[in-house]
Amino acid sequence: MPTLSHVIKSVGLVTIIAAIGKVLGFGRESIIAAYFGASSLADVFFVASLIPTILFTALGSGLQAGVIPIYLEKKADNPVKADEFISVLGSFFMLVAGVLTIACMIFIKPLVMLTAPGFSESELALTESLTRIMLPSLLFFTLSYMATGVLNANKRFILPALTSTAQNTVIIAATVLFAAPFGIEGLAWGFLFGAASQFLIQYPSLKKYGIRPIVAFLPHKRQIVQTLYTFYPIIIAALAIQLNSVVDRIIATSLETGSVSALNYANRLLWLPLSIVLTPLITVLYPSIVERALIGYRSFLNLTLKGLKSLLFLAIPFMVVMLISGNSLITLAFQRGAFDASATEVTYRAFIFYSACLPFFALRDYLMNAFYALKKMKVAMYSCLVAVLLNVLLSWVLSRYLGVGGIALASGISMLLQSLYLFGYLWLKTERTDKAAFTDVFQESSKLAIIGIIIYGLALWIHPLTMTLPIIMELVIISLLVFGLYLVLSILFKVSSLQAVKRIGSSK
Repeated sequence: MPTLSHVIKSVGLVTIIAAIGKVLGFGRESIIAAYFGASSLADVFFVASLIPTILFTALGSGLQAGVIPIYLEKKADNPVKADEFISVLGSFFMLVAGVLTIACMIFIKPLVMLTAPGFSESELALTESLTRIMLPSLLFFTLSYMATGVLNANKRFILPALTSTAQNTVIIAATVLFAAPFGIEGLAWGFLFGAASQFLIQYPSLKKYGIRPIVAFLPHKRQIVQTLYTFYPIIIAALAIQLNSVVDRIIATSLETGSVSALNYANRLLWLPLSIVLTPLITVLYPSIVERALIGYRSFLNLTLKGLKSLLFLAIPFMVVMLISGNSLITLAFQRGAFDASATEVTYRAFIFYSACLPFFALRDYLMNAFYALKKMKVAMYSCLVAVLLNVLLSWVLSRYLGVGGIALASGISMLLQSLYLFGYLWLKTERTDKAAFTDVFQESSKLAIIGIIIYGLALWIHPLTMTLPIIMELVIISLLVFGLYLVLSILFKVSSLQAVKRIGSSK
């Protein structure tokens, strides 16, 4: 069982690597914006990427989230048999990915029309062409997620964390080299090659665990069926999560030109702090949470709630900075080349609502993993299905009044309610003797909410004084102010998450 200090060190390493990858991702989106802006071409590309993204996320999330508990459980009995079964399972999912790819190629036209009902005939034709180029990426993404699940289960976090760096590097190179001679198709090829790079960078480490293609499925038929029964709620939940993005983009195609790409750019910018700071914590904690769940519920609950408090603690200052300086962040990130001031304005409408709900994007993913560790897959699945229905309704209604901002707000509200539902389920299912741990969460959340409101008010008051400065200076001043005050107030309010970090730091 890894110590808390070991977990924190792993989080630190993954955070540094993720930061490099996300800076490259930041550069990737900036370069795409510079070449294509918030235009109809950009809209077509982002819609075309939906179909392979939906499919690989469904398969990949099922593999990554589902493989770790199964692999660790089997490894405890027989490591060799565990490697063999994961090889069979990976091969089976590759077969599924191949069948899905061929099926999508055959039915490409109706699929594109379903995902982009607001597109013109020429836009639909181009979307079909780009989708065909990108569809084979499903095979590479499936391999990549399989490798990530195995390596993370073995507490090997470095190479999986490098996958985004590899992918972003390839896409940046493809955009710079191929956008001019081949247009938006050059970017689509970059997407495909980037997907391949995610697996190739993990393959050398994966070989050490004896993972190999095994196509003799019949001897393992019973185990495969049992595993698929375990996996199907995870896959449906992953599909439901992706349906949020699909619904958002479908509705955005009926709004002003550039709304789809503006929504994408805003979402990418939102995920910058999520991926650099919060997702590494979720990734590193998940195998430990699975191990705790195998030991007992009380052990699981203690670690899960500590992780939840840490996520909230880390999310608040980023949320405040994004709310105060959102327009400047978008300008700095994207406003160049074809991405002009009007594109910044449209993107900001979505970004401001995304920012207000940033903590819940992280909490939803974290709590979903906690339920997978408990083997409460169906509870997580149902929460996702309800969240999708809510998002569809809210997106349709709010977009009529707030445009692309309404779509972002709808996503945020659905994330909030799903997080509250999952947290409430844990609270209701916990024995009275163990509910004291929740009291600490409520107290901590109240402290962080008060601190966040105070800092937001002060930063909002000072912000006009910084707006005459260069954008970089403005962002630096606001960030230093927010994070500095946050640290001071966290000490004054005796926030337990900060105290835990200080104890770990002093023990190194």
